[in-house]
Amino acid sequence: HGVKFRREVVPKKLEKVEGDKIKVTFSDDASDVYDTVLVAIGRNADTANLGLENINVATNPKSLKISAKDEQTSCPNVYCLGDVMEGVPELTPTAIQAGINLSRRLFGGSKEPMDYKNVCTTVFTPVEYGTVGYSEEDAMAEFGDDNVDVYHKSFVPLEWSLSEGRSAHQAFTKVIVDRSDKDKVLGIHYVGPNAGEILQGYGTAMKKGITFKDLEDTVGIHPTSAEEIVTLTVTKRSGEDAAAGGC
Repeated sequence: HGVKFRREVVPKKLEKVEGDKIKVTFSDDASDVYDTVLVAIGRNADTANLGLENINVATNPKSLKISAKDEQTSCPNVYCLGDVMEGVPELTPTAIQAGINLSRRLFGGSKEPMDYKNVCTTVFTPVEYGTVGYSEEDAMAEFGDDNVDVYHKSFVPLEWSLSEGRSAHQAFTKVIVDRSDKDKVLGIHYVGPNAGEILQGYGTAMKKGITFKDLEDTVGIHPTSAEEIVTLTVTKRSGEDAAAGGC
């Protein structure tokens, strides 16, 4: 039924009404009734009592996260890893890999920094969303609208087509490329079943600098949802219909 966004407001009052429903009143005094209210407040770093100010380690005054470049803080011999670091994905595997890379640089002679951009992640909602690399908006902001193409497709996964309730809905994928750099893939996004399983493999390809031609030249496994990523042909720029056809 779509998603309604309420911008520049926060909930200020929740009331039980009509049985189990919840009436939410917002800061602009508008209100609405919902079946479920999910509170997602994020996390602050637990750094307030570490005495970081005594060694001049800079932190974000709001989130208390630590500012760092390549895990090195404003105090050169102090490093930070994981969710406590400002501006990096809050993911355990990311922290583990960053720690491995840091130890290799400190003690193994490596110069390889952690790549925080090409980190695969998935939102495990009933219809999963998986992503790696740039969002469309971030890519255009960094590389310029004229240099970015977005290949996209909506489709019905085979497993959904067997269910009357599911077949009314569509999955979606898009690939963002840099036109000025041989169509290097900047980001891959997928909404549909098994998003985590599908995107993990593409994460390795992103680390190796995959181009859109590499995707085009890859033979898909039929009938899978993953093959939709390697059979994309329609760009947003073209204005053509992005709905997939039959087999």
